[in-house]
Amino acid sequence: MTPRDAAVEIVRRLRGGGYTAYLAGGCVRDELLGEEPKDFDVATDARPDGVRALFRRTAEVGAAFGVMLVREFGPTVEVATFRSDGPYTDRRRPDTVAFADAEADARRRDFTINALFIDPLAGGAGRIIDFVGGRADLEARVLRAVGDPDRRLAEDHLRALRGVRFAARYGLSIDPGTAEAMRRHAGRLEGGARERVGG
Repeated sequence: MTPRDAAVEIVRRLRGGGYTAYLAGGCVRDELLGEEPKDFDVATDARPDGVRALFRRTAEVGAAFGVMLVREFGPTVEVATFRSDGPYTDRRRPDTVAFADAEADARRRDFTINALFIDPLAGGAGRIIDFVGGRADLEARVLRAVGDPDRRLAEDHLRALRGVRFAARYGLSIDPGTAEAMRRHAGRLEGGARERVGG
């Protein structure tokens, strides 16, 4: 089974359990750009206990953040509960999270192109769930922070570097407000873990 097929089967089982579930994040961006995603993530309103109840082969990688790994269908798929994030006092990860809905989950993400969902069980225009204008930004080849750029980049200083990398990789222009915020935050990259700089 391909990673995408495994992710779709996870979505199907979550739906059968009464939950909302979508493909999320980078795999959506890459598919819409005609690229081959490296991996497929699922976002859902099921909490970790609910995921654990539906799948026999799971592993916790961040249950406090609502993140589980599911290996039920061969390939490992990350399944994350929709959430909103509290303050980022260490400029790396949120101090607290609150489980939420799909819209709140989209609005806590870094860039609009990474904040899209696909419903793989629906057809036509209903397949794309977009709360932040990410699809229009993809079509216009624009990289834009979700919400206030300074706030978004202040949460995690490596987001500025990641944004430049996304723009270069996908041939995107950077929204002027986002670009200005990146310049303001560029000098604050000290302390970033080397593996996160590359990720």
